[in-house]
Amino acid sequence: MDIEKALFDNNARVAGNSSTARELAGAPAWLVTNTVYGANEGANPTGDGTDARTDETTALTAFDQTKFDTVMQSIWEAGGKPDTVYLSAFQMNKALAFTGNNNQRSSVQAGDERVVKSLAIYVTPWGTVQFMPSRENRSRDVFIMQDDMWEVAVLRPTKNVALAKTGDNTTRQVVTELTLCAKNEAANGGIFDNTTS
Repeated sequence: MDIEKALFDNNARVAGNSSTARELAGAPAWLVTNTVYGANEGANPTGDGTDARTDETTALTAFDQTKFDTVMQSIWEAGGKPDTVYLSAFQMNKALAFTGNNNQRSSVQAGDERVVKSLAIYVTPWGTVQFMPSRENRSRDVFIMQDDMWEVAVLRPTKNVALAKTGDNTTRQVVTELTLCAKNEAANGGIFDNTTS
């Protein structure tokens, strides 16, 4: 989960040295082409992982279908084929309010008294995407991704190593070296600076 959180974190890469640990640039530090963000302080990063996004602090706006469709169209025009939307539970509830073909998302199953309210697949003129709620990305961010345009490059595979035992205490460490590679930034997009309550 720490790795997944780092991949979605608004963090610039850090080269590291003898006293500073290396850090990977999270997805927000790469996305510049197909984005919607706050109108005042909000700003795109350079797009090469060297700096983080500038977050809006005063004029957050609600995630909605208009923003979503704008970014989907922009990705399509840039040649992308997004397939997955990563968003928090709060933003997922906003997506459930999207209108569509007769708004058929809630249905009552006859006989077992269940009510199903779900949005798994969303079809637009710009492509079909799957909504994937994530506990690891910031609630203010919604990512529209073409998954095959991202890669986690591994230098040292994840290892779980036992350390010295102290009394009844068993201590272990998990070590890995990896980074996030954006293969084609323009095939992806993001909706940033959304309200979270």
